[in-house]
Amino acid sequence: MPTALICGGGVAGLSSALHLKRDGWRVRLFEKDAELRTAGVGLNIWPNGVRVLQGLGLGECFLAEAASMNRWWTLDSDGTRTSDTDVSSWPDELGAPITGARRRRLNAMLAAGLDTEEIVFGATAETYQQDGEQITLHLADGRRATGDLLLGTDGIGSRIRTRVLGARPAFTDPGLYRWRGVFACAEAGVPTDVQADVFGPTGHFGWIPIDATHAYWYGTLDGLTTLEQVSEVYSSWSGTPVPAIIAASEPASLIGREITHYRSHLPRWSDGRALLVGDSAHPMFPGMAQGANQALIDGQTLARCLREHPDVPTAVAAFERERLPVANKMVDYSRLHFDYTRTREEYAAGRGNLQIQRYLEFE
Repeated sequence: MPTALICGGGVAGLSSALHLKRDGWRVRLFEKDAELRTAGVGLNIWPNGVRVLQGLGLGECFLAEAASMNRWWTLDSDGTRTSDTDVSSWPDELGAPITGARRRRLNAMLAAGLDTEEIVFGATAETYQQDGEQITLHLADGRRATGDLLLGTDGIGSRIRTRVLGARPAFTDPGLYRWRGVFACAEAGVPTDVQADVFGPTGHFGWIPIDATHAYWYGTLDGLTTLEQVSEVYSSWSGTPVPAIIAASEPASLIGREITHYRSHLPRWSDGRALLVGDSAHPMFPGMAQGANQALIDGQTLARCLREHPDVPTAVAAFERERLPVANKMVDYSRLHFDYTRTREEYAAGRGNLQIQRYLEFE
């Protein structure tokens, strides 16, 4: 039985572990924290991600707790509705709806497919060594594990990535903050089956329902890092639901953090039996809300490549050839939505929902 060593317990690591386990691999997932990561608020799971969950037999469970969208609005910060797109037909047309979900619930659902002994907590991946037959993972505390395949799913700060490349990549400039929070839709006066984005002169705000009663919001304003600063600006977007949404936010849910990704696409994701997956390979701004979806697809694609190519290095190379250009194009599209002046003008010109148009290119 071949063994996969997986370094990181986020969506990419869990998706990869479940797909490989289903194909008869022995999986060992090494997580640096004492429990699987549940930080964050919500996730936008598009049809491409929902289809992966369906393929794992988790679709019914996921959709029972997630919120499915019927419409997607875009608004200007002055209150003008610039587009209103009906997405209620997507389950028939694309095989799945566009959804919102709580990150904690999705991670717990994925993790439930692994046995206790398949997850090692308090284990920080440091580096690796390999020969023609096996690869050995070295943990920061001196422990080692040997297998047939090593996956770097340890995120944008990945040490496995640095070992694969031989150097740490350059990152985008600091200073871009993303704020998030959870609120009851009824309190803010917004529907539970509509997600929306609002574009202003110096920033962006959006919300996505994540279950039958609640939604999460997210927002970024150029140069502003504190909740007090962003709340003051958003209060002036009075023709939109934004001020009411912030006022209805659950205080304990509010999270702000700096976001970044690689300044340039990585030249490669693999090194023999070592492979970068998810944010380790292709971190992206949340402009297309595709980070988790692309991580889910990575796991699915990797499993297929390993079925088609029993030789692990050959399968790894095939995965990289297939996924690298697709994921990198999504990275580029995600970044476009943080050019606020351009995006606001495009929506105001009546060009429709640009996120949907760009997503449908991949369908």
